[in-house]
Amino acid sequence: MLNENEVQHALVKRVLKHLDAGTTDSAEEPYRHPTWTYTDPALFEQERLKIFKENPQLVCFSPDLPNPGSFFTFDDLGVPVLLVRDNDGKVNAFLNACSHRGARLKEGCGKTNAISCPYHAWGFDLKGKLRTIYKEETFGCVDKSFYNLVKLPVEEKYGMIYVGLDPDMTFTIDGHLGDLAPYFEMWNLDKMELVNQHEWRMQTNWKLALDTFCEGYHFGPLHRESVGDYAIGNLSLFDRFGPDQRHHRITFPNASIATLKDLPEDQWTDMFSHFQLVHFIYPNISLLVSPTAVEFFQLYPGPTVDQHLTRYRCYWRDLSRPDQGRGPQDHFEFIRDVVDKEDYWVSANVQRSLSANIKPFSTFGCNEPALINMHKAFLRGVGITPEQAQLEKVGA
Repeated sequence: MLNENEVQHALVKRVLKHLDAGTTDSAEEPYRHPTWTYTDPALFEQERLKIFKENPQLVCFSPDLPNPGSFFTFDDLGVPVLLVRDNDGKVNAFLNACSHRGARLKEGCGKTNAISCPYHAWGFDLKGKLRTIYKEETFGCVDKSFYNLVKLPVEEKYGMIYVGLDPDMTFTIDGHLGDLAPYFEMWNLDKMELVNQHEWRMQTNWKLALDTFCEGYHFGPLHRESVGDYAIGNLSLFDRFGPDQRHHRITFPNASIATLKDLPEDQWTDMFSHFQLVHFIYPNISLLVSPTAVEFFQLYPGPTVDQHLTRYRCYWRDLSRPDQGRGPQDHFEFIRDVVDKEDYWVSANVQRSLSANIKPFSTFGCNEPALINMHKAFLRGVGITPEQAQLEKVGA
């Protein structure tokens, strides 16, 4: 297991070096990214199939299924999923459909002792095994073992719960995260508590919405009176992880980190209070971890290329301390409003301009390396090289 103090110490040293030099982690050169990738329906359909359906999905966290009988539903990618923690403490994932006639079994989240279909009252245990058939004497004799719930692949580790949307998919969380996994092991995500949640359904491509989480270049201009009160704009650390280095982590420092400059390193305490870590976990997760909170953003394609869904769930890691002077609910509302009124307000404006299909490129600067890395990963995910993307659309 990584030493959290050593990890934080190394990050602080890198930030202070940039602070002295007036620099930031950077790409070698700016990158011109074709804007058709945000507007092309053919590419959009390929993304739904290749990027989302063929990769495991981070659906929720262990605290969302705290006890035996806890259940949680997930529907955001067209496959209805039911997660249930059984009496042995194991999380099971099922198609949220009765094996009799396909009726939906559960809505939302909650706790149950068993699973009963609301349509014809067929009864299943928490492992998905069919136990009872309503009025079985008139239904007829069937082999119950053929009517257990359809299982989906699922794994719980580091407080994270991943699900595969294809019953035949095989994956491991360690295999998916690669060398990013040991960092999640440090943070005890299984101990945090849900504060609140919010969702956006917007006229914005899912990738365009993700762009707002991947650089601090905009902090000064856009977030001048919100995040800009405490965060340093246009200074961040960028690190890549995982298979094909398709995940990344951005370290966003607070202005308070400058107070460590004149202290001996052995006197650096509470280092994590001076920065936030924002992770992009391929293909669609933005996960901010701070000493107090975890901001969990899931972004999904909408019904058309210019629409998407964002789900935001705020969790609290340490109920004994506030974040920037805010308690859990005030903090949740602050983050929600910043995203809504600033980040996503701009994102919607950009989508309107790109949908005109007149502007051929967007340019990611040297100081926006995470955007470059992420969009190249998306292109590779559908079998396109960046060079090909510069020349042609899917199916053109």
